[in-house]
Amino acid sequence: MKNYAILLAAGEGKRMKVNVPKCAHLIIKKPMAQYVFDAIDHQIIDETLLVINPNSKDIFSSIFKESVKYVYQTEHLGTGDAVRSAISEIQNDDGYTLILPGDVPLIDKDEIVSFMNLIMGKNADLGVITTFMDDASNYGRIVRHNGQIARIQEAKDASEEELDIKEVNTGIYLVKNSSLKYIFNYMSQGKCHLNTIIEIAKKIGFDVYTYTSDNSDYYSDINDFYTLSQVEQKIKIFTNRKHLMNGVNIISPETVTISSEVVIESGVTIYPNTFITGKSVIHTGAVVGPDSEVHNSEILSGAQIRHSLVTDSKVGKNTTVGPFAHLRNNTEIRDNCRIGNFVEIKNSLVDEGTKISHLTYLGDTTCGKNVNWGCGCVTVNYDGKYKHKTTVGDNVFIGCNTNLIAPIKVGNNVFIAAGSTITEDIPDEAFSIARNRQVTKEDYARKYSYIKKQ
Repeated sequence: MKNYAILLAAGEGKRMKVNVPKCAHLIIKKPMAQYVFDAIDHQIIDETLLVINPNSKDIFSSIFKESVKYVYQTEHLGTGDAVRSAISEIQNDDGYTLILPGDVPLIDKDEIVSFMNLIMGKNADLGVITTFMDDASNYGRIVRHNGQIARIQEAKDASEEELDIKEVNTGIYLVKNSSLKYIFNYMSQGKCHLNTIIEIAKKIGFDVYTYTSDNSDYYSDINDFYTLSQVEQKIKIFTNRKHLMNGVNIISPETVTISSEVVIESGVTIYPNTFITGKSVIHTGAVVGPDSEVHNSEILSGAQIRHSLVTDSKVGKNTTVGPFAHLRNNTEIRDNCRIGNFVEIKNSLVDEGTKISHLTYLGDTTCGKNVNWGCGCVTVNYDGKYKHKTTVGDNVFIGCNTNLIAPIKVGNNVFIAAGSTITEDIPDEAFSIARNRQVTKEDYARKYSYIKKQ
């Protein structure tokens, strides 16, 4: 027995008026369809089939890679045809297939599991999630006879009486594998909508059950950038509320954006206008913000990130970053460091107790402990064709306006004079100075027109 999920993501999203598949649009730096995929319990579901337009394969491959099996809907013949495109991949057994639209990013994993347990527990042929909406607008209405679901009526074809129905279809179904293939043998081969599956199943005599959700917000779909912005706001509210209730002090939460997969421990403070996304982890006692971004990064206890950008990096305990610093590309800053104003660090390791206070760039660098970098230093890592490494030992003093021309190694306990351009390795305990002797020509400046003559 094998359980499947069919994730429908072939829609073009023409009402969004941009040349990007609707389900690939980002919500808090995460593709819309990724939210739906993450709501699937992959301990219950053995394989996920992603139905897409073949022209969109490169886009979705960059999102899901090998975590799904790709199925192509070559013509836009409706949601029923999209499911039909995937049926050949499904074994004809007593397992189940979960069908989900890719444009409902608010759906809740626990509710999906509860729905599946209900339908599987009854050994039913087909189940559908319904919910009640005060403004049902374009949602399909659930038409019942004697309390039992009879069919789903599309809003555009509904009578005035049917339009008054507040119970609507969420577009999420669970179908026994053998029954799914049987039902689709009865469906028309041209353009068809998935909601007809209920009426056909009833005519065949299959058992059809509904799972009615009290959380209508979970099933808000997206058709344009306006509805996308509304859903994004709901995600922000849900996520921030969860962290606030777990002991995270979010100042002005309406200005703070945290993506759903971020882990934040209690005792963290987040100041206004801060974005935290991806697989970031923020540990107890850390302070992030104001006006900061943290993406796919780990911030350890006691660290402070102020007015700065941290991407794909790690910041150690009691380290301060900012204001206006930029850490990126697998940078690791260890404990008790100071990364100050207008410092950029890329693909580098900075060990404990090091201070890089202002106006410095470190690229492809391994820096030791207790190093002091003066203002305006650069590790010159690029020769126009290749990137090269710089290695700096422990207890090094690097004077202001120093250039380290990589590849280069600086030993332990080294002193480098300000204004030096270092092109050769420096051994332990050495003093290095690399600048021309100053020449002063008295009264010489008077020859230039912008010097006022006395």
